[in-house]
Amino acid sequence: MKVYKSSQIVGYKYYNGFKVFKKLKVGVKLKLKYESDNIYDENAVEVYYKKTKLGYLPKHQNYSIAQILKQGHNIFKIYVQNIDNNTNNIYVAICIKKNK
Repeated sequence: MKVYKSSQIVGYKYYNGFKVFKKLKVGVKLKLKYESDNIYDENAVEVYYKKTKLGYLPKHQNYSIAQILKQGHNIFKIYVQNIDNNTNNIYVAICIKKNK
């Protein structure tokens, strides 16, 4: 599967990601959600592991994804791509689902 975008999850330390950090491994599937009421970023895209919010896609990388999610299209698959255990930074790969 081709990667549409690779990104770091930002704001991780402000949410509950630390509670599930040990469950996050390369290849683990995550979820994206457009956050319509974010006062800091009108294109905010949240990243979740199951029901746990991990943080956001960076503001400089979220515009195209937010526009698609705003329209109600669920065309993305997102996976853990890399974890830096020294900094606890989580990197993700965002792919577009193939048509069946």
